[in-house]
Amino acid sequence: MSLLPYNILPAGIFLILFSVSLSASLSSFSVFAATQKSLPLDANSIVLKAKALNAQGKYKDAFTLLKAAPKNPASYAAIISNLANIDMDDAEEAANEAVSAFPKSAKLHYLRGVIMGNQAQRSIFSALGYAEKSLNSFVKATELEPTMVKYRKALMSFYLAAPSIAGGDEELALVQLKAIQKADALEGVSSQVAFYQMTNKPEKATQALQKAITDFPYEINFVFRLATYYAQQEDYKQALPLFQQAAEMPKPEFAIDPITGETQNSYIRNMSAKLNALYQVGRTAVVTNENTEEGLAAMDKLQAAVESSKLDTNNLPNMEWAKARIVELYIQSGDKKAASDLLMSVLVTDNKNLKKQVHKLKKQL
Repeated sequence: MSLLPYNILPAGIFLILFSVSLSASLSSFSVFAATQKSLPLDANSIVLKAKALNAQGKYKDAFTLLKAAPKNPASYAAIISNLANIDMDDAEEAANEAVSAFPKSAKLHYLRGVIMGNQAQRSIFSALGYAEKSLNSFVKATELEPTMVKYRKALMSFYLAAPSIAGGDEELALVQLKAIQKADALEGVSSQVAFYQMTNKPEKATQALQKAITDFPYEINFVFRLATYYAQQEDYKQALPLFQQAAEMPKPEFAIDPITGETQNSYIRNMSAKLNALYQVGRTAVVTNENTEEGLAAMDKLQAAVESSKLDTNNLPNMEWAKARIVELYIQSGDKKAASDLLMSVLVTDNKNLKKQVHKLKKQL
């Protein structure tokens, strides 16, 4: 998961990644839950089963199920979400088909915007065209549901991340920020921080986060974001105490949103921050070569907490990377046998960086 709000596109164009990865953005199927009453029972069953399969990484099995579902905004949202994990070109085709079939669905336009944005990142010659489609989709979603903060956040981030040739406009981003602040105080603060970060005002961003930590003392996410900023600056003396603070804050209460039937965003946001903070305590111990025992203790807590977190993998630290960090901590502590035993269990799959790290660790043992 990227810690930055945007990535650099192939042709030098910036485009939004939002605050979470694409798969995390698309895997919740909240549009299904919001429209359950209008769906036939068999469609409900199909989409729920597909969601469970996606959570297990069985994307092709999920798609096989979804192909049998009646075509409606909910099933299209599920199909787009599913295909984004399999083939982005197929996801693009499904998104285009979806908004043509249901042009009044803000959710589908939003998902199309996310897909087109990711296509722009993958394209060298068509980045501008995809960026335009992404922008148009976010604008349409906001027009259809002007009170939906998530759509305004996406639009604001696009305006800030894209150059003017691709539709970027800081003034238009500010319009969206003000609308978000008016609609939701907490989201307004979060978006203000993102605005400062994306307009290269780090001092204002850190000041806003420090104030947010005071104003919203239950928000683990704000503490984690401030810690992350310092870690990105390699200022671990300031980062570590904040990661520790986030990791030790009270566990958020699990709750289901009564409207959507999904896990509440506040729980996902703060539980994810708490678990990632535990990971970062361990990682910081590796990077600084200090506080080894504390790093190991944090990783132990992380492994225990993940199982009971009720979060899908998109909102969790990469646990194979966590194992690799524990191996490094064992090496730091002089316990090469424990390090060697654990290293054998690390699954590298197609993660090139992790594969490289595992190879490096093998040489140390």
